[in-house]
Amino acid sequence: MRVLFFLHCALLTTVVCASRQHGFSTAVIRLENLLLFESNLVDKIRQHISDADSVREDIKRYVDDFEANILHPGFDDLAYHVQHPVGAYRLVKRLSQTDPGVLKHARLLTGVVDGDAVIKTTELPTGEDLRMSALALIRLQDIYHLDMRSLTQGQLVMLARQSDGTVVKQKRITREEPAFSLDAEDTVYIGDIAHNEEEYLNAVLWYLVTLDLIRERKQVDITDEPADDSGLGREDVLIKLGDTLTKLRQHQRALPFYRDALRMGPENQVIKSKVMEAERQAALQGNVTVKMAKLLKGSIPYQEDYENLCYHSVLRDQPPSSRLSCTYDRTRPQLYLSPARREVLHEKNPEIALYHDVISDEEAAMVRALAFEELERSPVVSKHGKVFHSNVRVSETGWLHDNTTDVISKLSRRVGYITGLNTEYPSAESFQVVNYGLGGLYVPHVDYFEETQLVKHVNRPGKRILTFLLYLSEVELGGATVFPQINLIVPAVKNGALMFRDMKRSGDFEPLSMHAGCPVLIGSKWIANKWILDRGNEFKRPCGLTPDE
Repeated sequence: MRVLFFLHCALLTTVVCASRQHGFSTAVIRLENLLLFESNLVDKIRQHISDADSVREDIKRYVDDFEANILHPGFDDLAYHVQHPVGAYRLVKRLSQTDPGVLKHARLLTGVVDGDAVIKTTELPTGEDLRMSALALIRLQDIYHLDMRSLTQGQLVMLARQSDGTVVKQKRITREEPAFSLDAEDTVYIGDIAHNEEEYLNAVLWYLVTLDLIRERKQVDITDEPADDSGLGREDVLIKLGDTLTKLRQHQRALPFYRDALRMGPENQVIKSKVMEAERQAALQGNVTVKMAKLLKGSIPYQEDYENLCYHSVLRDQPPSSRLSCTYDRTRPQLYLSPARREVLHEKNPEIALYHDVISDEEAAMVRALAFEELERSPVVSKHGKVFHSNVRVSETGWLHDNTTDVISKLSRRVGYITGLNTEYPSAESFQVVNYGLGGLYVPHVDYFEETQLVKHVNRPGKRILTFLLYLSEVELGGATVFPQINLIVPAVKNGALMFRDMKRSGDFEPLSMHAGCPVLIGSKWIANKWILDRGNEFKRPCGLTPDE
């Protein structure tokens, strides 16, 4: 069983004081703590119900809802509910639709929080958290080529396209028994989110699986009523499909869906006009075939290479490079008795190495605990130096100075021993600790800043010359670090550290250091970055003999 990283002293902060700088979808730790709080609260409510003569009906419904959604799958592992993308989506959806007053009354009733510590309002996941959770499912299905029908049953099955174009089920990557499920209301909502984000091809896939779910529901329903409790009907989905295919200029493909919708509502003038317009556009298009392909976003560099590497990082079908080598590093006196276990992944331009067992479990837990209070939504920086939040980076960040505790100070010195560089300020930045969110990722980027990027939120007395990235947690699936320009995949090895150069010895930046964090499929990914600067390291890292070094 996984042990949830639970901060008792921060419990109320997690549930009560979250702001929009903190999101339940942008850091998995917040959902973990929220579910632990809720589980504890429900246990207390059950005890109160058994001891008391009566309790409010809405409190009883809340407990029943919790038991049906959390306990019904039969897992003792609470962490799995929030680390599995479908389980996390269902949790966010349920709590975003829960009346905060119910939880407030339950807490007062059970004494989970007492006296002056009671805070008037309880922060729960919002509609924005639900939207971000839907985007996570869209992103994961798209990048990892997940089978849609399996995904609606809470199972993750990767697909592969053979040379003849046929699609086959390649690999089941989760436990087989159904644990979580999505209904038609969920899938059409996710399709709507994809449509709103102009991810039209993904929207088509989610709408198609919605039709399948409606068809299956109708077969098992006693009545012939095609709508569920949300009022969702087949006609609505057919129109959405037609409209989305029209956005893709697939007028011939859109026509059958519009016509099916018209047969269900023959007097609907809006549908009639859509049919007529689709027929006109199809006639103008003639026999010209418009390829229905995914639209790549120009803002994401090397998008195809990046997504392909992420896919294969989970499939694990690539043979290891023949150039890999492993050594015990005793280049500094501090490493004589306990050498660094160095795995060379790329020899030069850029130099990339993976170090094993750099940090202990206890130290990693301490770093996570210290950083939790500092976590805020991770920003990105434009080429003009503008700082903003974006879905290209889904995580939360906290900064830890070297003098925070002895553990952090010791860890910083250890990084210095391994790299042979000065890690004290102003020769290095503080540790940047990151917890990724649902489907958390960071698209291809470089760690160095160009001269035009005036970044006020980072106090940098020098230029970044080296990245030392510590992996603080085990990630069950996904979350690899990839270098799209050199075709390199680095798995998130718990307690290991990835080191690569951001600047050549000549002083020129290293563009091939562009890297990305693949979406986390299952798990909670924690990392800590230590960026070492050129200032104070001039003699420890002198210029090379050639400009390319």
